[in-house]
Amino acid sequence: MRTDDVEHKYSAPAVVYAFDILTFLGKPKNKKSTLTEISNGTGLNRSTCYRILQTLVTLKILLYNEETKKFSLGPYLIVLGNRASELIDYMAIAKDYMEKISELTESTCGLIQRIGDEWVYIEKTNPKSPFSLSINVGQRFPLNAGASGKLFLSYMPENERNEILDRIGLKKYTDNTTSEREKYIGELSTIRNQGYAVSINEHFEGITGLSFPIENKLGELEFVITVFIISNFKKVENFDQLAHEINKIIKDLSSFF
Repeated sequence: MRTDDVEHKYSAPAVVYAFDILTFLGKPKNKKSTLTEISNGTGLNRSTCYRILQTLVTLKILLYNEETKKFSLGPYLIVLGNRASELIDYMAIAKDYMEKISELTESTCGLIQRIGDEWVYIEKTNPKSPFSLSINVGQRFPLNAGASGKLFLSYMPENERNEILDRIGLKKYTDNTTSEREKYIGELSTIRNQGYAVSINEHFEGITGLSFPIENKLGELEFVITVFIISNFKKVENFDQLAHEINKIIKDLSSFF
């Protein structure tokens, strides 16, 4: 996609320009290029190109050779590339464990990540059952929605959580949704103590959500796994027992993070 096409959709052209520069230098024939060569090759204004190049050099994303006056890809891209590769490996591992949870619960399972004031599905598994919930990878919801949002909020420092709730408020999705702030915050404290979140008909009628944390070795929340149980298909009378079984699976998964 060309830069001018992207600019019609997004409001951060400097990011698009930086991406164009990295793409240009990523081609073998351009791996060491001067300002003029990069400006001509990307179609960027020379002064704009120079500012972005200097910023990328400062961040160690690019290298600059004073003698040849040429730019090339920098060492920090190796760090980012390795991290991306590790994350892809984690996703494959996570899916194996999610399939175990889907089999145990006979329910759809979603791997969820926080992005700003929202949470987003980044992976899913479905049970071998005619009854499953349809979710789409990439689908986003506000942090005030469902068990997943509650779990993310329960891990946050009080000031960060309050800032988010000030911005997005508490939406009443169904008659069962808690929209009183003091009561909601009290629920978050309970969630953190018990180690998982429950949402019964609070985000969507007929759906029970059970959310569990995937922590890294520092005890920080990396991802959330949520099980979506269709209420009229599977009745859960003892959430603690089911949560205990799921947590045994997730404890093994967390060791990879």
